[in-house]
Amino acid sequence: NISLSGLLCCILCVFLVFVASTQG
Repeated sequence: NISLSGLLCCILCVFLVFVASTQG
């Protein structure tokens, strides 16, 4: 399940960056 955890972490990182860039 290491690959799954890595995938979820990657998606979370991208989401956080997207939200941060959207809010300025």
